[in-house]
Amino acid sequence: MMCHVLVIEDEPLIAEYVGALAEMAGATSFVITDTTDTAVGAAQAQTPDLILSDVNLLRGDRGPDAVARIRSAMGAIPVIFITATAADCVDCDYASAILEKPIQPERVMAAISALDRC
Repeated sequence: MMCHVLVIEDEPLIAEYVGALAEMAGATSFVITDTTDTAVGAAQAQTPDLILSDVNLLRGDRGPDAVARIRSAMGAIPVIFITATAADCVDCDYASAILEKPIQPERVMAAISALDRC
């Protein structure tokens, strides 16, 4: 089964690590974006099966805003937020999980596996 993951994260090393964790949990591909506009563009280019997103991004962008735009255009794609500012994720009740940084790899992979999408 193919499983494409959209990683929305503005720290390059963290983004690569999150993508690698997604692959270990069964993803077959992932793309990394770091702003709302690039996230929306990437989702339009290839519809993700799962979104892994930070909350606060570059230039004041916010992951939940990017996710809302993607989900309004493409439907209820599952999302897991991975953030140091979980308290800022108000109105994220649609999220499958909100995981706090520092990243705990076993929790990320378990949350992805629990969705049974990858």
